Amino acid sequence: MLHKLITELTTESTKDPTLNRLWYRCGAPILWKHIELKGDEVEDKFRLERFLKIVPGGGRKPVYSSKLTHLKITHYPSLSNKKIKGIVHTFQNIIHLDFEGSTDSIGKVLKLIAKSYPNLEYLNISVLRGRFKSENDIGLSAIANSCHRLEYLNISNRTEFSEISICNIIRSCPRLQQLDLSY
Repeated sequence: MLHKLITELTTESTKDPTLNRLWYRCGAPILWKHIELKGDEVEDKFRLERFLKIVPGGGRKPVYSSKLTHLKITHYPSLSNKKIKGIVHTFQNIIHLDFEGSTDSIGKVLKLIAKSYPNLEYLNISVLRGRFKSENDIGLSAIANSCHRLEYLNISNRTEFSEISICNIIRSCPRLQQLDLSY
């Protein structure tokens, strides 16, 4: 039945804006549990920029915002702390967060992620090139203190994290199965 509905909605005969709005209102909450956008591909970069325009600065939230649990925004160096804050405030049920190669300055953002996502299970904040920033170490300690359900953490190519904060992660996250520290 669902397959038939999807097939019908994707045909040429569904140009009706009322039907499309209804489909968005009814279908989006089900379909938008996972969002994956890559900044290094032209087509995805356009989608990524459109998605980031949706992220409000405190205004009306998208219909699907409460359903989204997995968000992956990779290889998009223009991802600002302001946009990440908007994402965190808009999508409050994230358990899988992947910002691989998307941000260098992550210290304050890590504290916000730790505060907002205590049920976080997956976090990837690896970078293409690492720079030392001491506030990032404080952010990782905040993750250790709040995200006790963490199963996967990728902090590869980051040199700013101290042995103490990494040990805190290992001690505080009993479910941790994979910790990527590669450089």
